[in-house]
Amino acid sequence: MSPSRRRLSTLVRAWTDAVAYAVFHAVAVVFTAVALGIATGGGFVRGKVLAFVAGLVVIGYATVRLWPTSVEDLDGPTISARGTRFEGVVRSLPPVRWIRLPRPPNRVRVATKLFLAGIGALAASLFMEVGLGVA
Repeated sequence: MSPSRRRLSTLVRAWTDAVAYAVFHAVAVVFTAVALGIATGGGFVRGKVLAFVAGLVVIGYATVRLWPTSVEDLDGPTISARGTRFEGVVRSLPPVRWIRLPRPPNRVRVATKLFLAGIGALAASLFMEVGLGVA
């Protein structure tokens, strides 16, 4: 395999892991927000608002985690091979369980995955309002 194909394969595998993490995280956030909205008597409208707020909070938290604290952080952080508990759950589900993950230095950081998940939660909130008519 040529070096460029190997690099492309590594990128595809790393971003498949990142997108799967973001999708599963966003689905969990939106499902929890809608369930909480219904449980508190606000219905889907409150669930949509809670999903929006949760998406903003996740994006804010991810931004703080992505922000470098020193010049040394710009060289690239070390990524643990184990990852978080939620990453372990996501990696046990398809399609990530079917691929061989790249080595830790070539993986996408958890903060970037969280940023993508926050965008997904905001997109789901927007879809609930525009696409489903939850006003």
